[in-house]
Amino acid sequence: MRELFLILSLLLVAGCSQEKKENHSVVASNDTQKKESVETIAKREKPVAQKSVKKVEEVTPTKEAAVVKKVASVNSAVDGAKIFVKCSACHGKDAQKRALGKSNIIKGWKETKIVDALHGYKAGTYGGSMKAVMKGQVSGLSDAEIDAVAKYISKL
Repeated sequence: MRELFLILSLLLVAGCSQEKKENHSVVASNDTQKKESVETIAKREKPVAQKSVKKVEEVTPTKEAAVVKKVASVNSAVDGAKIFVKCSACHGKDAQKRALGKSNIIKGWKETKIVDALHGYKAGTYGGSMKAVMKGQVSGLSDAEIDAVAKYISKL
């Protein structure tokens, strides 16, 4: 009877250990399938990613050109004469007055001198007794507007 019990125990242990081996092989084959699936997906997505990068590269110069064109049109659309209407209240309609009886006459100034003066007023680094008044007047002007009004005044 002992012998029979020993043989049955050995068969049971051998049978259980063989099932585990089969399970390991199933898991291993599943891992292989997963690896193959990931590799297959990566291969399929790589050309798509390359096409996307190519499209982005192609679109960028076009958008950049459109922005440059729009900025150029805005710069050309700024009317120095319209901006000068506000200035003419103190400087006179032909820029021949001393603003509030204190400033220089700006008629005849070169465009660069006017641009420098306006940027200086805006930054608070230029001007005498009229510095604070002029800072308030030019603080809302963009660079394009300053350039446009300077060009207009220089041609008066």
